[in-house]
Amino acid sequence: MDKSIVKGLNDKLYEKRKSTALELERLVKQCVMDENYARIDKIIDELCRDYTYALHQPMARNAGLMGLAAAAIALSTNDVGRYLKHILPPVLACFGDQNDQVRFYACESLYNIAKIAKGEILVYFNEVFDVLCKISADTENSVRGAAELLDRLIKDIVAETASNYVSVVNVDPREVSHSTRTDPVTGNVYQGDYEQNSSLAFSLARFIPLLSERIYTINPDTRVFLVDWLKVLLNTPGLELITFLPSFLGGLFTFLGDSHKDVRTVTHALMDLLLHEVDRVSKLQDEIEKTELQRKRLIDDKNDTPSKKIDGILIAEKKKTLMNALGKLSVDPNGAASESSLVSDDANSDQLEEDSSSRMLEQSPEQSETRDGEEYIPGQDIHLDFPEIIDVLINNLASSETEIQLVALHWIKAILSLSPDDFVPFFSKILSLLLKLLSDPDSRISESAQIVNQRLVALCNDHENFKYSTSIAYGSIVNTMTLQFFDSKVDAKIACLDWLLLIYRTAPDQIMEHSESMFLTLLKSFSDKDSRLIEKALELLSCLCSDSNDNYIKKFLQDLLTLFKRDSKLLKVRANFITRQICARLSPERIYKVISPLLDFNDDIIFVRMMIQILSTNLITASEVEPLRKKLRNGDEGAFFRTLFKSWCYNPVSVISLCLVSENYEMAYSVLQAFVDYDLSLNDLVQLDVLVQLLESPVFTRMRLQLLEQQKFPYLHKSLYGILMILPQSKAFDILNRRLNSVSNFGWNSCIEKPFYEQRNSSRSSVHTGSDQESPRRSKSQSNLHYNELLEHFNTVCEAVRPSIAYLDVCDPDLPFLNTAYEGKGSFETPSINHGRESSVNSKMGRDTSESFTDNSSEIYRDGAASRITRRISGKLKKLSRT
Repeated sequence: MDKSIVKGLNDKLYEKRKSTALELERLVKQCVMDENYARIDKIIDELCRDYTYALHQPMARNAGLMGLAAAAIALSTNDVGRYLKHILPPVLACFGDQNDQVRFYACESLYNIAKIAKGEILVYFNEVFDVLCKISADTENSVRGAAELLDRLIKDIVAETASNYVSVVNVDPREVSHSTRTDPVTGNVYQGDYEQNSSLAFSLARFIPLLSERIYTINPDTRVFLVDWLKVLLNTPGLELITFLPSFLGGLFTFLGDSHKDVRTVTHALMDLLLHEVDRVSKLQDEIEKTELQRKRLIDDKNDTPSKKIDGILIAEKKKTLMNALGKLSVDPNGAASESSLVSDDANSDQLEEDSSSRMLEQSPEQSETRDGEEYIPGQDIHLDFPEIIDVLINNLASSETEIQLVALHWIKAILSLSPDDFVPFFSKILSLLLKLLSDPDSRISESAQIVNQRLVALCNDHENFKYSTSIAYGSIVNTMTLQFFDSKVDAKIACLDWLLLIYRTAPDQIMEHSESMFLTLLKSFSDKDSRLIEKALELLSCLCSDSNDNYIKKFLQDLLTLFKRDSKLLKVRANFITRQICARLSPERIYKVISPLLDFNDDIIFVRMMIQILSTNLITASEVEPLRKKLRNGDEGAFFRTLFKSWCYNPVSVISLCLVSENYEMAYSVLQAFVDYDLSLNDLVQLDVLVQLLESPVFTRMRLQLLEQQKFPYLHKSLYGILMILPQSKAFDILNRRLNSVSNFGWNSCIEKPFYEQRNSSRSSVHTGSDQESPRRSKSQSNLHYNELLEHFNTVCEAVRPSIAYLDVCDPDLPFLNTAYEGKGSFETPSINHGRESSVNSKMGRDTSESFTDNSSEIYRDGAASRITRRISGKLKKLSRT
């Protein structure tokens, strides 16, 4: 540079430096005109070396920036491209200077350079974008204002030229040797030029890695800057930013949790645009695919039916004839002749109209193929990576920010309608997060999560090959449901059970391999207070046990007994209800047959007695167990009776109840005789008191009618009188005594007439020859039940457990047995009365069925007022009878 220019650039006055920059501009222009590129190189090197790279000299750097901008303006658009690789690096380096004035002049210099370079600046777009991203959050207002002007200019250049601009000069032509070409025939050597690189100056593929790095910034100004740039790139035709959506979508979700409202607002607007573009491109590609399939189908039909092709050719020939006739009509002066030719072809024209649709189908494939080859629809070649997008959305469901969760759910709902099959591999991951949101306190989130859950369920039901899909990790889903179940609220737990039911119906073999997880889930459901959850768990249990063998049920019932044993409150409050519901869902005979032997191997005698009393109470009162009661009465299940008898010997009163229900009165009397040989405990008397109340229930109507035939059922009277003799003088004693006295005078007289109940039985079974045939049947039944063997087993059990029971009564007289001491003081409600009205009464009381079978009998007997329990029973009976 001239000495005057060097001196002017170092001047402290801005006006002097500015005039010197204009002088430098004229010098460079003259060099361009003279093609003195060597001097231009030296000028630029001097400006970079002595000025812009002069660290800690702000004035020199400012002068260098002004000089480089002047040189770029002088080079003009045609020549500036080849020097940008020397001009831009020092200018961009000044954006990191600590001096505000240097950063301001850097913005001004780059603005002037970009304005001249235009599309050529896009070759260095990543470097320019990087400094713009940093300067957008500058603390100096003047610098930030200059950066906004520069940013606006770069955006205009990108919007106008990014999709189609090819760099004019990628390399300096002076530095590239000429190419040579040899003629293969003559051997002559010819000189030529290298072909220009046709790659675009701007490349999204090169820019996206930088964007993915910057998208996780935390500065609000930088976030707004990035959102604005994404809008520009999205709206620029031909760039197809949506292809790279997974690369920056996760960062945009973090913007939604920004504390600044402006950031959230612009981000919401951008994400709506992105989702709209995804929807547009996906639907466009679906339409193109459908059109292509339809065209191929038409071509195949055309190839398969050559007759249609022949008809199409004939129709085309007729159309050509008709068009020729029309042409003659328009130019022929003799209109009559033309009209006659038209009339002659009138029949053909009618045929032409009738086959118009088929002719269009014949010609449409070729025409559409030509049209598709010429016309390009924006977006038809875009690749949408839905699995990557879905993965980003699922990860953001775990966010603690409400806005992020709402937007993620909104996107999931939209993509579920566009590409539902892509969600199949993500079932386990999405359900682990989605089910938590079902119980979210925010109604917007819970409602959206419910909609997504329903759509996923519908997807599983509608998936044609879902049952055989290898991409579904059933074990992972089941384990996810199990883990989710223990840390969720009721709505989420119900959804978990719904999913397990769905998986069972879809792939039962797969889910049965995870029975341990199923046991944990079901047991946790039964311990919940919500009836909907218990109902759903019972439905799942019935499905799991319906097709399996007894080993599966045995394992589940063993775990259920363990749960009852560990949770005493659950045992007292809900065990009765759970047992009844299981019997309602499954076969009661199957449940009793499996669970009773399990009680023999339990070392907790008190727990065993309570469970036996639960089973005994349900056997007497539950309507769900009515088929089992009928079988026991008819004596059809001798082996089953023996199984129950041996298992229930730990609770003698329950054994007596079993004998009375099955009408084995002689066995009941024998058990009573053996029972009194041991000291009766307090709870034995309580259970006998309750049994007396149960004798007044509808279940024992048949037994009460048999009291009229004392000669035929002598052991029935002995058994009831035996119970009467065991009971203390209480209200229960009076009730049973009045019942027996009411039939004593009548019962001892011989009754020749056939009882009504026997007439009813004879109508559906074999015809009886006399009323005395019932005794032989019972005698035969008793022999089948191994009378002596059962009594011997009963005595053995009583001798083994009575010391433990007596010790517990002394040490802890308040030890609760079945349904004792329920929370709060309330009246005692007998199962006999509650049997007919249990559902309505319990719904009013706000308790389940099991809560109606509670009492405070241990406390009553301990206070020395044994008759108080019967007074409570009688009072409750009177109240319920009045209602």
